[in-house]
Amino acid sequence: MTTTVPSAAEKIKAISRSLYSAPGEALQLSEQLLADSLAYHDRATQVQASIFISITQDQLGQRFDGAQLLIDALAICEQDQLGLLEAQVLERLGRDRYTAGLYAESLDYWTRCIGQCRSLHHCGYSHIFALIGLGHICSAYNEYLQGAEFYRAAMLLLRLSPDPLIFAKAQLSLGWDLYNGGEVEEATRILKDSVAFSREHGFGHYVSESLLHLGTVYLKAHDLVQAEFYLEEALEALLETPSHWAECNVLGMLAEVRFLQGSPQMARDMIERAIHLAQLDGMRHIEARLNAQAAGYCAALNDEHGIEYYGHQLDRLYEINTEAWHIPPINLSHIRQYLPRR
Repeated sequence: MTTTVPSAAEKIKAISRSLYSAPGEALQLSEQLLADSLAYHDRATQVQASIFISITQDQLGQRFDGAQLLIDALAICEQDQLGLLEAQVLERLGRDRYTAGLYAESLDYWTRCIGQCRSLHHCGYSHIFALIGLGHICSAYNEYLQGAEFYRAAMLLLRLSPDPLIFAKAQLSLGWDLYNGGEVEEATRILKDSVAFSREHGFGHYVSESLLHLGTVYLKAHDLVQAEFYLEEALEALLETPSHWAECNVLGMLAEVRFLQGSPQMARDMIERAIHLAQLDGMRHIEARLNAQAAGYCAALNDEHGIEYYGHQLDRLYEINTEAWHIPPINLSHIRQYLPRR
């Protein structure tokens, strides 16, 4: 017999409120909601709980069963004709596959999501998230300015139904891709706006990431004073909203600042902390980059044992991840058809 989970709507609203501000708490509530939905055979609530679990696991660096939950949820949506939820599931599957580096699959899910949204004529924010996702795929293939078109399109759609959190995500992505696309002045302005906007709305994870990117911009411009300022601010922001991904990258950039300031030992100590975090979360591509940095710092310290150790770690990481890190070619020639029609 199929019934509805008691107070399902209220529970879904409660999880939505804490989804980004307290992902650990939201994950626990979502897992309980999933268990309740299975007990009551409430398939729509099962789909919603699966979406929440995917979002929170992604934030916390946990992937585990998220993909399978979404695949099961997609089957339910197709069987029960849950069109709006189907668009949300397709968007989350796109993000899951993107995080795994499976760009062809993520492209397929995100374009299907946009197709579903067009057929429904309205599907909430799934369309906007999918546009941002397609921008990220362009970025992965170094088509940064093409990616910027998708972020701008997402921000334009947000004028119809504003959401500060999604705007912050698009704004941050736009700033970073413009920088990588060579539009340094505009990118720097947008990244500074991103810090201010995210602080105003309490989006700590976007504050720290925006500061990380600003620190990187100034580091690459050899402005060590400004780079240090923004990276130190990023570390402070991470105390309030922890993220191992952001912390690894901030420590890696700040270690380089310390090295260029003439403190290779301080740089090495900092990079070892970053490597430890990368190992904890299985972020092997970041771990490899950090090991290469560490070997360089050891060379400056005339530490032959350290050079050998980090060099061996780097070789090991490449040996076991060569296939996973290979980015296969993908056809992006028709991707612009998924921009909103004028």
